[in-house]
Amino acid sequence: MRKYETIFVIDSLLKSEEIDNIINKYERFISANGGQIEAIERWGKKRLAYEIKKRQYGYYVLIRFDGLPTMIKPLEREYRLNESLLRFKTLLMPKVALKHLADQQNKAAAAKEAAEAAKPVSTPTEENEAPPEATAATEPPVTTEETVAPEEAPASEEATATEPEAAAETAEAADEAVGTGEAAETTETADPAEAVETEKETEAKEESEENKE
Repeated sequence: MRKYETIFVIDSLLKSEEIDNIINKYERFISANGGQIEAIERWGKKRLAYEIKKRQYGYYVLIRFDGLPTMIKPLEREYRLNESLLRFKTLLMPKVALKHLADQQNKAAAAKEAAEAAKPVSTPTEENEAPPEATAATEPPVTTEETVAPEEAPASEEATATEPEAAAETAEAADEAVGTGEAAETTETADPAEAVETEKETEAKEESEENKE
């Protein structure tokens, strides 16, 4: 068996279901005639190099398969009978093309393996990892002394108790200051009166002495 590639262009104005039916039809034909399909590539809608049957676009499909040379003519006959096909071409793949295809497949496989190896592998086990509910139940409640501060309350009470005492002390000090001020004033006022009385007494004594003479 040899390796072939067949390419055909379907009218792009057809519905997606009709395009799928045409592709499935030729896939079944190749398998029924002893061929082994390796890959089906849908290239999709592409612009044609020139108009074909008044169509500017076509839907490209490639089928790579292994088959006998005797099945190529019947396959192309089926292509010609289908009016929905704009163009078709079947080629025998040479050794150079086969080598290039093998290289591409090897590169794709290596890239796929590298991508899978780069993925992080997480395998949690029941022994190592416990459910969050169990961990929450096993952990004892944490009580810190910083959150409870009963000692700070008496300090506020002492502050409130000392406030009236301080006010009373300040009031007494003010009263004493006022009392001392009044005493100072009385002493200051008492001194001139005494001085006047002494002067009068001296004058009276002098007059009595003059009268005696």
